[in-house]
Amino acid sequence: MKKICIISDFDGTITEKDSLFGFFEKYADKKWLQVEQDWIDGKISSKECLIKELDLIYNLSEKLIDEYLSDIKVDKTFVDFYNYLRGKNIDFFVVSDGIDYFINKILVKSGLKDIKILSNHGEFIGKKFVLSFPNDNPKCINNAGTCKCGIVTQKRTNYEKIIYLGDGTSDFCVADKVDFLFAKTKLFDYCQKNNIQAFSFKNFKDIDISSLL
Repeated sequence: MKKICIISDFDGTITEKDSLFGFFEKYADKKWLQVEQDWIDGKISSKECLIKELDLIYNLSEKLIDEYLSDIKVDKTFVDFYNYLRGKNIDFFVVSDGIDYFINKILVKSGLKDIKILSNHGEFIGKKFVLSFPNDNPKCINNAGTCKCGIVTQKRTNYEKIIYLGDGTSDFCVADKVDFLFAKTKLFDYCQKNNIQAFSFKNFKDIDISSLL
């Protein structure tokens, strides 16, 4: 069993901005905002939310996605952080309730080709963008497309401690199920309101794990 692994959310945590939110904001019918609110309010699952929002982009194409993603950047401090982890032989996983098609494109563009990704799967089959959910969990209390709590439970069989990095709503359920939590924005506010211990960070220079190694 290894000592630690690090699990990180992607959009808004590793990226400078939320790539999916920005994509829908730019290209989707305005009805997507109500769909997003329904998910935030717990009326629909993240699976249903994602499918409905994608259906509201009427001109969806590989070219459209790729052109949009060309402007999405990872946090400049993340590359050095990830290279530090590689040098220390620390396992690192991106765990996201977003779409791996987006995540892979952004990481590869940034020169990061070997990061392990656990996320919802999207691919073009013919001209249709098709979603699947290889990391869902029938026991997930939020019926998420990617059950982050389930993934943490799986990883505990291989690691003594789990460090988690996150920033938003999809990270709320996992916040009290990890050993060390580094939180941004909405997630940090949530932890303060719910008496969950979390270390605030703005970028990856703020994350010091040397004492945990």
